[in-house]
Amino acid sequence: MAHELTDDELMELVVQPAIDRIFREGELDSVTLTREDDGSLLAEFTAGDEQAGSWLRTPGVEITVEDLAEQVFSDLQDFVAQSSFGWGELRGE
Repeated sequence: MAHELTDDELMELVVQPAIDRIFREGELDSVTLTREDDGSLLAEFTAGDEQAGSWLRTPGVEITVEDLAEQVFSDLQDFVAQSSFGWGELRGE
């Protein structure tokens, strides 16, 4: 289950593959992991002056690594499709 993974493992197995499928070189400026007081873990993506987030860990929610990877991919796909740099593009298919 995804909640058993370390932050580094989440980045390697879930976040980086989604980034590689969605973003073109130079589009993504940063990825920051933010842990909330309740233990939730948010991946925050910055591309220029635009930002999006995807929850990697939520207390009480169990999700498989595969399902989490698909969720992050979908979040990033939506972000790019609504961004100024990728407006209307459905990437990663």
